[in-house]
Amino acid sequence: MHAPADHLATRSRWFRFSATMVWLRDLTLGRHPLMLWLVNAGVLLLLAGWIVWDARFSSTWDHLGFQVGWLEDGSDLDEFANSLAAQWKIVALGLMVVVGGVSLGMLTLGMTMGSRGHRTLASWMVVLSLGCGWLGLINGWDELIWTGKRIRIDAHVAAFQPIAHSLKQDWPSIDGESESLGPFMAYPSGKPKTLLLLTTPPMAKSGPTFSSIERSDAGGIRFQLSGNERGVWLEWHPSGNQPESFVGGLLEPHHLRRSVSLGDGWFLARYNQAAMAS
Repeated sequence: MHAPADHLATRSRWFRFSATMVWLRDLTLGRHPLMLWLVNAGVLLLLAGWIVWDARFSSTWDHLGFQVGWLEDGSDLDEFANSLAAQWKIVALGLMVVVGGVSLGMLTLGMTMGSRGHRTLASWMVVLSLGCGWLGLINGWDELIWTGKRIRIDAHVAAFQPIAHSLKQDWPSIDGESESLGPFMAYPSGKPKTLLLLTTPPMAKSGPTFSSIERSDAGGIRFQLSGNERGVWLEWHPSGNQPESFVGGLLEPHHLRRSVSLGDGWFLARYNQAAMAS
């Protein structure tokens, strides 16, 4: 006698549960993924632009990784995060990563469990395109950083030309001081190949700074960039020459990783720097 009533009660509870789940799904994912598409695509484009245009993006990322526990060793981190502006950049980057990851996860979930708007062919195409965009960003991370450095430094090559021309004409043979470099030390003694700057060069006020200068056997001039653009070298080489692995005046081997021509004999180069030779 009670079976039909129990059956109806069970169906009623299941209906209410299903309705609640659909309500929560639509509340979380929305009936159409357009807003999630825009949010995810916006974060993807902003992050890509940030990587290219911000010279300190790598430092921001490293500090974020250390603060959230992705990196256990913080000994290689610089003092970038000491300023309030840098802390805000780290927080902003963390929020972008979270928003990008959560929105992409919600879009992926919506492809199988979302409303009809999430499961259309157009939605699948958009989500797959966004997923490919994120994979491309992750795989091309270093390439974007390199492109950004090339664009920024290329705009300041003209400021290095007078210094390079002066050094080509009169390479110092002893420690000294010049108007464009400030005080410097020359190594090795007697026939120096390396100039170590003791102060920040004056041109750093309007462009990239550098910490040392190397002279190649063929007469090329290599500027080791520092500050925001640390990790790369701006080099001038005579016609027919280009960046290559070398041993500096302090007996430090530098193994060429990559280089790109900036025109008129100028190159941007990156090296793996080995330990000092004995």
